[in-house]
Amino acid sequence: MSKMSEGLKALYTGEKALQNQIMLFSICGITGLFNGYIASEIQNLNEITLMQKLFSFASAILFAYLFTGYEIQFLRARKIPDFDAETFQIMKNPIPFSVFLIGIPLTIASLFTEYQYSAFILEAILAVPLTMLQAGFSYNLDSNNATLLFKKFKFLNYLSLFLKRLWVILVSYIITFVIIFLIFFFVGVIIAFIFKGDINNIVMTISSQQNVIIKLSNYITGILLVYILSLGTLIWDYELIKTYEKQI
Repeated sequence: MSKMSEGLKALYTGEKALQNQIMLFSICGITGLFNGYIASEIQNLNEITLMQKLFSFASAILFAYLFTGYEIQFLRARKIPDFDAETFQIMKNPIPFSVFLIGIPLTIASLFTEYQYSAFILEAILAVPLTMLQAGFSYNLDSNNATLLFKKFKFLNYLSLFLKRLWVILVSYIITFVIIFLIFFFVGVIIAFIFKGDINNIVMTISSQQNVIIKLSNYITGILLVYILSLGTLIWDYELIKTYEKQI
C-alpha cells in the first residue's frame, strides 16, 4: 500500500496542486450533478425522459473522454496535471482513443440499474490491461510503446492489481457515504440547536422538506462519488506503473 500512499501524496503536492484539484473537482462535479439529478428523478418515481437520458449519457461519455487523456497525463507526470489542450491532443492518438471507445458501452450500461453490476465487474476486469496500454503509451506518448507493460507483468501482478482496484472502489464508496453522514449529522445538530431541541418542530421541519433533502443528498453523493472515485483511480494508476517499474 506504500505505492498508493505515494500516489495520494502526488495528487496533493506540487506548485499547482490546489488549483488542479479545484479544476478536477469542477469537472467531476458536472458529471456528479447529472448523476444526482437522474437519481432524484428515479427516486421520486418520475419518468425519465429521452432528453434527460441523452444529457446523462453525453455528460458521462464526455467525462470518460477527458479522464482517459487526464490519466495518461498523470501517469506521465506522476503529479496532478492541468486540464489543458494536451488532454485533447493526447486523445487524437489511436491508443487512448481506443481505450475510451472500449469504455463507452460500460459507461452507458452503468447508467441502467439492471446492468450496473455486470458493467462494474467487466470494468474492473478490463481496467488492468486497458490502464497498462495507457501507461505504456505515457512513457513516450508513442503507440509503439503501448504494449511495454505486458512484457513484464505476471499473472500475480494482474491478480494483485485487480484486487486492489476492487479495494479502491470499495474504499471510495465508504469514504463518500461517511462524508455524507457527517454532513447531515452536523446539519442535524445545527437544526436541533436552532429549535432548541424541540423534537416536534424538528420532525415537522424535516418532513416538510423531505423532497429537498432527498434531492440534495443525491446531488452531494453524485458529486463526491465521482470525485473520490476519480482520485482513487489515479492512485491505483500510480500503483500500476510503480509495480511495472519494480519489475524492471
